[in-house]
Amino acid sequence: MNDDQSQRLTRALRQAASDDFDIDVAGLAALAGYSPGHFQRVFRRHFGISPGRFLRHGRIDRFAALLRRGMAVTDAALEAGFGSSSRAFEAARDGLGMSPSRLARGGRGETLHYGTAALSLGRVLVAATPKGLCAVLLGDRDESLMEDLQHRFPRAKLEPAGDPFRSTLNDVVALIDRSSTARPIPDLDLRGTIFQRKVWNALQDIPPGRTITYGDLARQVGLPGGARAVAQACGANPAAVIVPCHRVVAADGGLGGYRWGIERKRALLAQEERDA
Repeated sequence: MNDDQSQRLTRALRQAASDDFDIDVAGLAALAGYSPGHFQRVFRRHFGISPGRFLRHGRIDRFAALLRRGMAVTDAALEAGFGSSSRAFEAARDGLGMSPSRLARGGRGETLHYGTAALSLGRVLVAATPKGLCAVLLGDRDESLMEDLQHRFPRAKLEPAGDPFRSTLNDVVALIDRSSTARPIPDLDLRGTIFQRKVWNALQDIPPGRTITYGDLARQVGLPGGARAVAQACGANPAAVIVPCHRVVAADGGLGGYRWGIERKRALLAQEERDA
């Protein structure tokens, strides 16, 4: 793709974002200065995804963000550009893997048990629903880790875990620190879109001591050219190390980004390389 095409696409997408994705493919093509048919080919060649699918993902993401902020489902559907709540419900089932009402509840009616502990990388917070672990968060201070958990589950009841949970917490610490006492982690209950969960599942197939690029992982999950989308899914990963997004690196050999700090990523990879 030449510079002119790249600039046209970038300009069109910026305009679409400013309009909250309330635009169709023909409108996006017009912003880029292309006919709809030519625009489809140029867009797919550059991003590895159709413009229609791109716009749909954008609306789903905005819909989810509005629901998490407490907006009513019908209002959020219109604000996100779906035109009707029925279309939003269909998109939510396909793209979020849960109903809009469940997402809007933000964990209301659920009880999460959590615990914190020290490890070689600082502090870890582990939280679980009755179905399994829903968060493994790394940081330096328990207060900031709690803020992160509350942001992820704003309406859930958060209870410090008792002694039975201590064994699970210790297992997570042992796994992260690569202790010889590490045992298999229990079931996971991770919340995310279907695409995010597809990426997270693929991440769990990468063995310790191995890495993969964002682009290769995108091709592996069926989205060639979707390195950026894969990087975003890695950034949204709620289970540090358990879902090993630290094993995804940039195409140029650099580490890329890491939700919990690039130094932690470097330390994790170095530790796994030594143990391999």
